Amino acid sequence: MSALVAIDEPVRVAVRGLSSGRIAPKSFVWQGKTHYISAQGRQWSEWTDGKQVRCYLVQTPDMNSYELRWNPAEDRWSLHRAWLISTV
Repeated sequence: MSALVAIDEPVRVAVRGLSSGRIAPKSFVWQGKTHYISAQGRQWSEWTDGKQVRCYLVQTPDMNSYELRWNPAEDRWSLHRAWLISTV
């Protein structure tokens, strides 16, 4: 069973460009640790505080899941929430 944790903290994200012109997160740095992404799930766009953000549901090898958000207008990433199975 996983625990849902609200986070909303800025993070650094490494991405790769796709042939479609979109990007895909490869890893992110949170709490001083690099978390490598082993699987990517859904992607969607939302309006938050009057700004459109791109949301990415990702999973790391330790089976924890995270929602990363990218504000393309400001080129800023945040870790919105996590479903943690194991300690981070």
